[in-house]
Amino acid sequence: MQRAGFSFLVCPDPEIIRERVERLLADCGQSFAREVFWGDEEIGAPFWSALTVASLFAGRRAVVVRRAEALPAEFWPKLTPALKGFNDAVWPFFCLEGPLDRKGGPKLPKTLAEQPYFQVAQKRKWVFVSPGLTRRDMGPRLSDWAARRGLVLGPGVAEALAGALPPSLAHADNELAKLELALGDRTSLELADLGLLSHHEGMDGFAFLDALAGGRDPTLVWQEIFDKELAGEEMIFPFIGLLLYEARMMWRLAVGEADDVRLPPQVRQKKEAMARRLGSAGLTRIFEAAFAAEAGIKTGARKPDQAMEFLTAELFRLFSGQMRASSRISP
Repeated sequence: MQRAGFSFLVCPDPEIIRERVERLLADCGQSFAREVFWGDEEIGAPFWSALTVASLFAGRRAVVVRRAEALPAEFWPKLTPALKGFNDAVWPFFCLEGPLDRKGGPKLPKTLAEQPYFQVAQKRKWVFVSPGLTRRDMGPRLSDWAARRGLVLGPGVAEALAGALPPSLAHADNELAKLELALGDRTSLELADLGLLSHHEGMDGFAFLDALAGGRDPTLVWQEIFDKELAGEEMIFPFIGLLLYEARMMWRLAVGEADDVRLPPQVRQKKEAMARRLGSAGLTRIFEAAFAAEAGIKTGARKPDQAMEFLTAELFRLFSGQMRASSRISP
């Protein structure tokens, strides 16, 4: 494979960037020593020496600049002489790890976008842009993960796991490693095993339901999700997955089929109490509301924020009705 003269990697997930650099270097079929520099630290003489000074004995070098979005504006024009021609001994990588713009495109420093060498990189497809780990990526990654380890995913596991894993490659890999360790000699992953997953900040489906069940205003809960997690479709689909996961778990608790569910005692007690309170009819309404919200986005009938408002309203009506019924039968 003919390698790029230089590469720009734009992604808010540093682990995906690291993985991409490793893959590009492996695919080119040549050996490169790596030298890493950081854009939020001073870029001095060692960087310029690594980028430009050839040596008969040093071999090929991959010069990787992490967090390049933090580099000062005057840095980018200074690169022009070094990037004018192809240097077989040096492969520069510039990793821009800030968030993408609202449309999902790369948010580039103005002085970089104006440079002729960057326009060459765009034309020759030497620019890699990724929004980070999305729900769309989770399915293939989970299939590869399970196949490499000889694991079978039980009914509903792939969907629940895709929704429950955090949208960070490093954190998701840590959660999968935790599940793999807990399985031991077993080769089948079941829904009950997912109780071991850590809930990541801002994406706790049960906290959302608990806010509604307690009669609290859920607006602040889901607004926090929008603020701290990915917006739009890339946020709401994983969140719906988490709600469905919680509903399935409570269904098992309600019908007495969750002896193997591993949860901290206090968490299990709260979920069992909500499962009893909702019953099969209430849990069914959670499934229906979640599926309707998801379908609304996929068909274009609702925008993601409208679907979230619809979902919140439906669940609020469910819990409000239960509270009114409870007050009528209280002595």
